[in-house]
Amino acid sequence: MDDANPTREFVQTLSRAPLLLYQLGWGPALDWLPLLALTTRKCQTGAPRYTALEYRRHGSKLYLVCGLGEATDWYQDIEAAPGVTIQQGASIYAARAVRVADPPEALRALYAFSRNSFVYESLFARMSSANAADLNTLTEVAAEFTVVRIEPSDDALELPPVPLFSQPARQLATVAALLLCLRLAQLVLRAFFGAGSRR
Repeated sequence: MDDANPTREFVQTLSRAPLLLYQLGWGPALDWLPLLALTTRKCQTGAPRYTALEYRRHGSKLYLVCGLGEATDWYQDIEAAPGVTIQQGASIYAARAVRVADPPEALRALYAFSRNSFVYESLFARMSSANAADLNTLTEVAAEFTVVRIEPSDDALELPPVPLFSQPARQLATVAALLLCLRLAQLVLRAFFGAGSRR
């Protein structure tokens, strides 16, 4: 029997949520978030693998950090075939993904992740030998991370973007989301005006 870690399962489920939004055709709604959908070619089978990841930008380049280091599935894919497809909100383009070999470049990417987020300081500490992976200690442990650089290319798409659900399923999800929003608005208005009438 598999002793699966419930926390890890929850994180994996949560990490798949943006892919669901792309499948519903709501990718443009994610434009304001530093999230992308990465399509790689599975190194074992050649089939497309879809992964939602948080990124940081530096100029035209995007940076990703592999949560399981070199054992990360999508990282093993790009080691075998670096051509990938990227979806960022409404944008879909071909790119090349390569491991960052230059330590200062890797450190700059790690700083970009941890600069405005205590969550990444805690996460990076768990992923490295540092007791606390803050801006001061990252220099010492940067080499322990697997950082990937994504560079857009002019190539035609070799791998498909995240496939859409059927049209009826997307319409049903849109109606359900609108009804949920209306219900939430109704509850907020009732709470606001109900509280005012009791004064």
